Amino acid sequence: MADAIGMIEVEGVAGIIVGADAAAKAADVELMGWESIGGFTTLFFRGGAGEVDSALRSGAAAAKEIVDHVVSAAMHQPQPETAGFIGFPLLAGGDATAQDLALGMVETRGYGTHVVTNDSMVKAAEVSIANVLTVHNRVVCTLVTGSIDDVEQAVAAARESLAGSEWFLGAAVISHPVADVMRAFVQTSAGAGAS
Repeated sequence: MADAIGMIEVEGVAGIIVGADAAAKAADVELMGWESIGGFTTLFFRGGAGEVDSALRSGAAAAKEIVDHVVSAAMHQPQPETAGFIGFPLLAGGDATAQDLALGMVETRGYGTHVVTNDSMVKAAEVSIANVLTVHNRVVCTLVTGSIDDVEQAVAAARESLAGSEWFLGAAVISHPVADVMRAFVQTSAGAGAS
């Protein structure tokens, strides 16, 4: 087990994806996976104590740009059993290259609203719906991939489609997401209906 484990918790899931990318880019940490319960999602990563602390600061700050509720904490010298609390561990292997891709996410409450929003995104730009994550409390987050210009255009179309909607929770675009973020959230075995 690593010297420390960092945890960042947000309401929904989009903020944690942005936080995971920022944490992994800020410090030499390894993403372990995530867990969701009651509408809140927690990211887990490990590394040396100083690296985890640095990743926590960057990841929490990035998540706060997406959502209001962000909590972070570090466990120093964690016990091996701690890994058992990760419901969606990062799977080894897989094609997680994100060389020229951008990752966009749009998060809403309710599935019907989300389907209409997804339709507006794929009509607006050359993007692929890479995954749809559902978490407790009726939160749905669609992840789209494509070139940075296309992803930005698709997410802008989603924002326009959801303008003024009480169901809209947030949206973000990550240019060149780290491979572990793609493995954890795009290629997760959770997929649609994960809760």
